[in-house]
Amino acid sequence: MKTKKYKSKVKPLPKAKEHVATYGPTAAISNDTVISSLTPDSFDEKPEGFDACYARLKAEADEKFGTKELMTVDEYFGKLWYIVEGLYENI
Repeated sequence: MKTKKYKSKVKPLPKAKEHVATYGPTAAISNDTVISSLTPDSFDEKPEGFDACYARLKAEADEKFGTKELMTVDEYFGKLWYIVEGLYENI
């Protein structure tokens, strides 16, 4: 069976170009190129007291949701979300 290609008489809308996401101080080299001045070492830094807060929240989540080896998806993400919300409250 033969097929025909559909030819539209309406011109397609122009597409916008997505900007490069940058975080922190940056330096623009040209219109399309942006270099971040953040070093890879700065990505590994944790705020002071992060480990203690995480340990406390994990213990609370273990008490609330249990410490089963096999969990349902809802249990797992409920536990994970509890920890994430607690960490964001301390920011």
